[in-house]
Amino acid sequence: MIRQITSILNYYKPIAPWSFLITIVITIINPVILLALVTKLFLTFLLWIMLSDINLRKHLNFYKIRGLTNFKFFSCIFLIDSFITCSFITLIKGFI
Repeated sequence: MIRQITSILNYYKPIAPWSFLITIVITIINPVILLALVTKLFLTFLLWIMLSDINLRKHLNFYKIRGLTNFKFFSCIFLIDSFITCSFITLIKGFI
């Protein structure tokens, strides 16, 4: 279980700055948590579709080795991202 979480976090590291940038843009436009979560869910779904391409899938074989299914992998990424997004928007709303 620890190895699976480590694999997910290792994959999330390069995505985190882009995700945070998207969160900042959403916060500037309209700081509503539901809008941010729906946007992040849509982007996670697009990532899932992109990884159905064989060439991109070759780069992500490491998480298959750890015993993760696609659904578990992407749902964990979405949950981690959702927690960070909700925390950030809640903090920003406190100062607005």
